[in-house]
Amino acid sequence: MISFGKWPRVLFASVLAMALWTFISVNTNIFSVDGKFDGFMYFTSYILVIGVWALVAVKINVSDKFYKAISIFIFALTPFFCMQMAMILSGAAEYSFGIYFINIMFYVAIMAIILAITRSMKWTAIVTNLVAYLFNLSSFVVNILRGTPLIPSDFLAIGTAAQVAENYTFQLRYPIVVATVIVVLVITLIAKFSFKPQFKHKNLIFSLSGGAVALAFIITMSCIDFTNSSMDVYDQYHANNTHGSLYSFYINVRKMMLSKPKGYKEEDVQALLSNADSEEQTTVDKEEMPNIIAIMNESFSDLNVVGDLQTSEDYMPFIHSMTKNTIKGQLLVSPFGGYTCNTEFEFLTGLSMGVLPRGSVPYLQYVSKQYPFSLPSHLDELGYKSVAVHPYLGRCWNRQKIYELMGFDEFISFDNIKKYMDEDDIEYVRYYVSDRTSFKLVTDQLENKKPGEKMFLFNVTMQNHGGYTYDGGEFPTVTISNLQGHYKEAEQYLSLIKESDKAFEELVRYLKNYDEPTIVVMFGDHQPAVEQEFYEELYGKSLSKLSTEELQQRYKIPFVIWANYDIESQDDLKTSPNYLSDLLLDTANVPKNEIENFTSEVRNDVPQINAMGHYDSDGNWVSRDEDTSNALDKYEAVEYYMLTRKENKDAKENKDDKK
Repeated sequence: MISFGKWPRVLFASVLAMALWTFISVNTNIFSVDGKFDGFMYFTSYILVIGVWALVAVKINVSDKFYKAISIFIFALTPFFCMQMAMILSGAAEYSFGIYFINIMFYVAIMAIILAITRSMKWTAIVTNLVAYLFNLSSFVVNILRGTPLIPSDFLAIGTAAQVAENYTFQLRYPIVVATVIVVLVITLIAKFSFKPQFKHKNLIFSLSGGAVALAFIITMSCIDFTNSSMDVYDQYHANNTHGSLYSFYINVRKMMLSKPKGYKEEDVQALLSNADSEEQTTVDKEEMPNIIAIMNESFSDLNVVGDLQTSEDYMPFIHSMTKNTIKGQLLVSPFGGYTCNTEFEFLTGLSMGVLPRGSVPYLQYVSKQYPFSLPSHLDELGYKSVAVHPYLGRCWNRQKIYELMGFDEFISFDNIKKYMDEDDIEYVRYYVSDRTSFKLVTDQLENKKPGEKMFLFNVTMQNHGGYTYDGGEFPTVTISNLQGHYKEAEQYLSLIKESDKAFEELVRYLKNYDEPTIVVMFGDHQPAVEQEFYEELYGKSLSKLSTEELQQRYKIPFVIWANYDIESQDDLKTSPNYLSDLLLDTANVPKNEIENFTSEVRNDVPQINAMGHYDSDGNWVSRDEDTSNALDKYEAVEYYMLTRKENKDAKENKDDKK
């Protein structure tokens, strides 16, 4: 028997339904994608809202037996409701029945854990749906903002993400609307049809059975070897489509765990490093060594490497014009659209993301002790004063702690910037301190240093950080002239790169007149997360259809080395961030340590490497899964040794004495 509930229930149902109806109607425009209107999802959303109203407003009288049967059926369907939300929010589902089943079992395991805790069928179903909704919604939103969905290391970097999130502009997409309506409908359905089973020792049985199911699933998954999983960890959007959001997330967790390389022997690694370090080096007088400036410029890249990009004007005219005492080239980096710290880690340590577990973030996972082999520590041993400059919050990527462990003597961040510069002199571009101001902090250190003191200045800029939706009026100054789409974010980004080029020109002009030999390197950390459609039009195809080799165009970043004294010029040199400090010290004629000597040998066989693979000495791309390089086997062993060996007490004591 069906009848309307009491008027408060009908009123509540009407208010709830009206809120959902309005949520859909005011966002009608977002159901159009690339000129196509998704009418099925649009009208289905309205139908689901009517279902919500009916479930709340209408009273259904059925027998207890039938009511309990419906309740159990809805409870059993909970993992499938979760999967439906995941499929809507992760994109086109391209996975097999087996993959679908594994994802269902993940949700079953989550239900089992919640059941063991709550001992309630009703709350188990509700909480599981909410967990699935929030997890997949978070992944979808992160993909909108950064260009890649949620990965395990995002949880390690949640503090950094929170610091920059306010500068991104979020645009609602229709899958969020549909998934939200679905989760409201499902929770309403669960609340409508739920009962409390009453039998002896119910709480104990629910706890034990839930725990047993969860434990059985965890043991089963832990026994599976994911080393050779076919999931493409470098295209996480596609990975979610082919393996499901939960399963792909779990594979990422498993693949980011640091493990001992096969056949690893510590004495063999020590011999490798000893042999590399014993190579003959030219003795250099300290007075002849130059000051060294290293600038890692946030999101600095030349997007012409992706495809033919024509603009209203050259966005880096000065750098393109540099020829004298200049080395220019291209870095193959591991991150895209974020994870600046991984490129930074490679440059400062000489270690490579290419032999670390996929998806790892060394700054948050592995750097926990003094690193006497790092670039600042090595230069400190040679008599340099090492200063890090980053005009943003020092806690981002845990830099306050990391820089101390890396051996920097001083860290200038936004937290203490007023100690080094008057507030009125700080220039902002959009929301961030400009490159011009960042470079001024560097040159001020040169101006104020002690006579005869050698300096290593490492500057991580912030001006070009995403997102690129600033509406202050002065952007864009550079526009795209040869693409059909109108890409506001890409144009704002290119306009920022032009500002960086101007600031770098001013820095070079200053150093030309500086009376001490000084060498400077500037490089980017990753390409920007601008419109996905922009990259797809440059490529001429969907990103999901790119091969691993084609995908590498999104990971190529320019670098430039320039000195205010004579050095041999080079153009179009291809390398990677882990080799860049080696190249820099060679160019500066500064003695290298064991790591830099070792990577110099590896660079001959593997001139470019990132987390996806490497280019060999003949310029051929070799995917990481196809790698058989003996040089990289040695590199992996050396890297494991460096990251896990006990702290060098003598180095720490020497550093502490200097402080």
